[in-house]
Amino acid sequence: MPSLTSPRSPLTRARFFLARAEALSGFEQEAFDNYVQAAMVFGQSVYEYLASAPGADEAYRDWLRATGIAMEADPVLAYFRRSRNLLVHRRHVPVQRRIFGTGSFTAHSSMYGEGRVTRSEPWYRRSVGILWHNAIAPAMRPIRRLRYRLGEAVKRRRRAVWETVEARRTRWRNRKVVPTVREFYLDDPDGLDRPAVDLVRTCLDRLEAVVVEAEALFPTVVG
Repeated sequence: MPSLTSPRSPLTRARFFLARAEALSGFEQEAFDNYVQAAMVFGQSVYEYLASAPGADEAYRDWLRATGIAMEADPVLAYFRRSRNLLVHRRHVPVQRRIFGTGSFTAHSSMYGEGRVTRSEPWYRRSVGILWHNAIAPAMRPIRRLRYRLGEAVKRRRRAVWETVEARRTRWRNRKVVPTVREFYLDDPDGLDRPAVDLVRTCLDRLEAVVVEAEALFPTVVG
């Protein structure tokens, strides 16, 4: 158990609130906001605990100055420090919900055309095949139109059945999907678009690395 003055103490509290935030459902955005912001505030309190460590000597202060410069150069740690200052002194930092889904779009078009051939030679010079074709062409036109319309009707019916089946499948899939807190996001300073819980955990992990180094180098100061 860390002492009350150890920088590990606020870090432990920050991880406690992050775990609470992760245990929520996606329907509890307000509670998620509160837990994540508490984790951010406690996490960034590590700075104050390090700066106000009792019994700090010159070697520790030199280490702290160099470490502070490195922490300010870290985009994630710098972002959370600014966010913590906003939370404490000005306003809250809301999370955003992003829902990713998939959809499909189908389009169908068809075209039917008829053409008539005008022959220049007189009928008595035409072959038997041409004469036969000319004789049955008027009778075949309505048959071809009927075949085309029946074919299009069958295609429309098949599409309607397929769309109905897909709609039912989508409704069935969606009814089983429960929103999670991984749909909540903060502005990712690294541009990696990580969910808020992952971004906060990354910040706490990097702060813990600083605390571990302080404990290893100056156990009597930050123990």
